[in-house]
Amino acid sequence: MKKILYSVFMLATMVLAACSSEDTTEPDVKRGMVLKANVEDTDTRATITDNEGKWKFAFATGDMVKVGNDKVTDYYTFKNNGTEFSSADALQTTKDATWYAYFPDETISLVNQSGDLADVANRYALAGATATPTTGSNGLTVTMKAKAAVLRIVGVNKDDILDISVKTDDGYVSGLKADKNSADFKVETSDTKVSLLSKQGAGVYYVVVPAGVKISVSNGDKSLYSGDKPMSTTKADGLKAGKYYTLTTGMTKGSAKNSLGETIDWVQLWAGGPKFAKENVAKKLNWSEATAKGSAYVWGANWRTPTKDELNFVTEHNLTPINAKAEFKVQNGVPGILYTGIQPGYTDKTLFLPSSAGSTKEYFEATYLTSTEEETGWATSLDFYGGEGSIYMYRFNKNHSTSTATFVRPVLVEK
Repeated sequence: MKKILYSVFMLATMVLAACSSEDTTEPDVKRGMVLKANVEDTDTRATITDNEGKWKFAFATGDMVKVGNDKVTDYYTFKNNGTEFSSADALQTTKDATWYAYFPDETISLVNQSGDLADVANRYALAGATATPTTGSNGLTVTMKAKAAVLRIVGVNKDDILDISVKTDDGYVSGLKADKNSADFKVETSDTKVSLLSKQGAGVYYVVVPAGVKISVSNGDKSLYSGDKPMSTTKADGLKAGKYYTLTTGMTKGSAKNSLGETIDWVQLWAGGPKFAKENVAKKLNWSEATAKGSAYVWGANWRTPTKDELNFVTEHNLTPINAKAEFKVQNGVPGILYTGIQPGYTDKTLFLPSSAGSTKEYFEATYLTSTEEETGWATSLDFYGGEGSIYMYRFNKNHSTSTATFVRPVLVEK
């Protein structure tokens, strides 16, 4: 089911079809009804697409809205035919009643979600009620509000195993159920563990969870991270409906010691990517030094020189982002390239590669050695140069002499 988000959407009209009761002592009851629903303003909602666009919501053909009132025990189904929602079976009431609408159903399973945005739209709970009681003879107008929140979960490591479960004080969350004669949903729970998402590997995944109630979230027996701090339990009022929250399976920045006794900060720029040191090795290294293993490495066994593939921030030559955008910057008086993450969870992460000594804004250049050997005696390096604030060349040089000392930006060795 295709979904897009809008700040306001509408379920349009249908001509009422009259059906008289056979019992002439009772008022006529008409069957068939108009439903016009407006979603509460979404302008304040955070973005949820992979880049800068707003998460917009709209119904698709075939979508259902369940509608009931305080005079009947069951629900009527209103279906979207592409231009309007209609129900041929919905009965008007003989006396004014308060009507309640629920999307996408009166019951919503939150178990085994796919992690895709489309699946979020299929489970994104909305509920609302008529502002004043009505028989429905002139149709229904309902303002619907979000009753769920969304977790955007980033698997940071290639070998991550995601098993996301959510608990309330009553048990493991399994779904949502319409609270009859209320513009709300109740949280359904289980005494045994329920998995809302099962995935493997680095990536970005989306999970619908209850809003407005205290919950704890876990990945198997591990905590998730919010802003590089462990997050397990929300405050008493839970997550805000209509909002999304980014959590990661591990830290995306931190620090580690090297064999010189120094504490080196590191940062990860994309899901599954290496953890780059925030500074270069103090001296330039030749090929044998850059590819030394374990304790023989210049910074010790905690660190190593990255491969060519791990330095693929952008497309060679044209700086089109692959995992990060690249732009010329001057930091502490030194020109170079600043890389900024582009994936969810990484847009606040940056890495700066300075140019060679003596470079200026008018002309700068640098070469960074990788641990990738193209052929005997020749290594691969990342070369760039430019001037006047522009980067003129960005390429991988496959003919770098293994005897030449070159800049090295280490990455953390994963345990």
